[in-house]
Amino acid sequence: MSPRSSRYSLLDSLGKGGMGEVFLADDAQLGRKVAIKFLTAALEADPKARERLHREARSAAALDHPFICKIHEIVEIDGRTGIVMEHVVGETLQARMRQSRLSVADALAIAGEIAEAIEEAHRRRVIHRDLKPSNIMVTEQGHVKVMDFGLAKLMHTDSHPLEQAETIGPLTDSGMRVGTPAYMAPEQLLGGEADVRSDIFAFGILLYELLAGVHPFTRSSQSETMSAIIREAPVPIRQYAGDLPKSARLMLDRLLAKEPYRRYQSFEDLRVDLRQLAQETSGQTPVPRSVETSEPSGPTRTPYVGRETERAELRRLLEQAKAGRGSLVLIGGEPGVGKTRLTEELIVEARASG
Repeated sequence: MSPRSSRYSLLDSLGKGGMGEVFLADDAQLGRKVAIKFLTAALEADPKARERLHREARSAAALDHPFICKIHEIVEIDGRTGIVMEHVVGETLQARMRQSRLSVADALAIAGEIAEAIEEAHRRRVIHRDLKPSNIMVTEQGHVKVMDFGLAKLMHTDSHPLEQAETIGPLTDSGMRVGTPAYMAPEQLLGGEADVRSDIFAFGILLYELLAGVHPFTRSSQSETMSAIIREAPVPIRQYAGDLPKSARLMLDRLLAKEPYRRYQSFEDLRVDLRQLAQETSGQTPVPRSVETSEPSGPTRTPYVGRETERAELRRLLEQAKAGRGSLVLIGGEPGVGKTRLTEELIVEARASG
């Protein structure tokens, strides 16, 4: 029927979009089913589109996690370049949410797995930049597979300076929007750089949809939706899920803050609060949540480990300030490395010591 190689033979089309088409294929060498993603015929001759496909494969192949779709290799079949990936049996999260309203327990379980997957991507310096329900599969066993890293971007670190940062998605000009507008953070829609906190905003939209069954900013047109994301507060979730605890509403407010510095700064801290929310809504007694108040909650907070050198230096400076020798201290670092939590821990210690 279809193109074949010495190893792979294509069986059926699994889906087609504006950029590519995915086929179910037989892997004769290993006796398994795989999925192969090709560019559309119209884009096959476009060098930038081919580069995007290669970069998608490289970015996702570096991520080995049970909630991220595995990439096996890049192949050429009848002159077409394709990404060979794990065949995920299930449905997209978009399709799952259209069937019926999810229970709070199921919504938080799915959200937790998405957050775990993206935390791993960020740990590997990969920003997804296109988180949305159609890019997430839910397997027959009910677990998540995050897909489509075609717009991903490598974040820079001290050992990988900004000038070496690599956009894994299409090569774009400065100020060009990259992603799906309805799931972009305000800074992306305004042409700014995406970072860890942009993925956190997109995750906030996903979490809201999972809990409420509707998008928090949807309007009658794409331009109005974009304007709402930039300028308007989300529709209060109590209109759709009035039984959610206050802590859930505070979490969503923080996730969907317009200014990146007001959001969670890492998925690590976010996942702590998600687990606590799951306990709270299941009737278990949760540990006190950091999102319950805009200020640190004192010695009952989740234990903080690591950063001992920095904490020791901050304690020393704190003691100097208490002795009347105060000074200005600037805490710097890349988004998501834990600056906010480190500062909060210092505030807790300062209050505890009077």
